[in-house]
Amino acid sequence: MNQIYRNFAGSEEYSEESFIAKLHEENVWNDDEYFKLENALYELCEANKGKEVIHRDVAWPVMRVFSYLMISLSCQYDENDSFEVKYLTRAQYYARRERLQLVFEGFFKGQMPSRKHLNY
Repeated sequence: MNQIYRNFAGSEEYSEESFIAKLHEENVWNDDEYFKLENALYELCEANKGKEVIHRDVAWPVMRVFSYLMISLSCQYDENDSFEVKYLTRAQYYARRERLQLVFEGFFKGQMPSRKHLNY
């Protein structure tokens, strides 16, 4: 959960070096930090394998991270919003956004996507 809490602004463990902080403050998609977050989701899903319920202390931070990311990323090509992820081509941006969506949806489904089928 440490990587989740590092990216969850409501946590005492929130870090200015986390994926979300770098995206929010610097408008930079940091692959190293993203993969730390993604790996944590794979580990959490494996740890919860066979369980029907995701406890709120896990579900809420994960959902908040996902919600924040999807809202932020939806602003990328909104001409009325100044948010823009730097240093990514349009194709790179879309591949990362799609991967993020598939990974988080896989977490909530309890069935993570095969990494070999994920782009970028």
